[in-house]
Amino acid sequence: EQWKQEAILMDMNKTVCTCYGVTIGDLKEAIENGAGSFDEVQEITNVSTACGSCEEYARNVVEELLKEQES
Repeated sequence: EQWKQEAILMDMNKTVCTCYGVTIGDLKEAIENGAGSFDEVQEITNVSTACGSCEEYARNVVEELLKEQES
């Protein structure tokens, strides 16, 4: 699964949300600054709040990043 590989490889410049230009690095930064759920990451970054087409991908990446943060 592509999203899983990208999260593991940590391509911080990979754009997740084209509407707001949110990258994997932006999602990771939100988590490092205390976001503990997709909704909290979304509040901070606006990821997937415009057209919504990236939501499944964004949720999967956030889930992987949260798992990494826990370990």
